[in-house]
Amino acid sequence: IALNELHDRNETLFHRVLVERIEELAPLVYTPTVGKVCLEYGHRFRRPRGMYFSAKDKGYFATMMYNWPHRDVHICVVTDGSRIL
Repeated sequence: IALNELHDRNETLFHRVLVERIEELAPLVYTPTVGKVCLEYGHRFRRPRGMYFSAKDKGYFATMMYNWPHRDVHICVVTDGSRIL
């Protein structure tokens, strides 16, 4: 719960702490924990994070990316909407 609260308050600090303490925190944020959360996501959803595109957004990718508030992006995860494990 404390990690979720940190993630809500300061996403950059959350990832910094995660990287610096990966051996200690990996069991909390990775499989099977992730698998359980995927199954319970509808009950645990707090707020959206990131940018989401649907098929209806086809042709608007450049415009949507231009409106993204962060310029220094280091990672991009692309999925078909299925669970990522």
